[in-house]
Amino acid sequence: KVLALDLDNTLWGGVIGDDGMTGIEIGGTHPRGEAFKQFQLAIASLAQRGVILAVCSKNDYKNAAEPFEKHPEMVLRLKDIASFQANWEPKSENLRRIAQELNLGLDSIVFVDDNPAEIEIVKQFVPEIETIWLGPDPAEYASQLLNCRLFEPRSITDDDLKRGEQYQQQAARAQAMNSGTDMEA
Repeated sequence: KVLALDLDNTLWGGVIGDDGMTGIEIGGTHPRGEAFKQFQLAIASLAQRGVILAVCSKNDYKNAAEPFEKHPEMVLRLKDIASFQANWEPKSENLRRIAQELNLGLDSIVFVDDNPAEIEIVKQFVPEIETIWLGPDPAEYASQLLNCRLFEPRSITDDDLKRGEQYQQQAARAQAMNSGTDMEA
């Protein structure tokens, strides 16, 4: 499975584009921030079991990537994300891009967002994708994710444990091939 994550008010409190890195809530620096950090720890535990992580956010890429690169309280880093779609395109289209980039079916994706309108749009335009609406209380996000039963494996192999890294490498190869301007490049 692929866990596709929204960012603002999902992985951290606040809106990175408006609040900046010092204004987002994550970790012990903010009262609600610890709940977001616990959610990231839950996500990291799924990644350790072979769940592939992706980002699907309406954001400027630079703003969206900055906390992954520089915020000291972030559990997740860019190296953990196999596909990072942060732009102003509809999330349904970005989820299609994630599936294409990772060469997986849409039914392999679980999309998580705090915004019920975004969840409904994805349900309408990409019904093959499972969705989880997180609701208003970030203190419940980790248990919601871990108790959803969408990521329960029958068994875990060594290949499962390496799967996230393999898909990250595949996505990097696909991106490199698409960046060439001619056949020789």
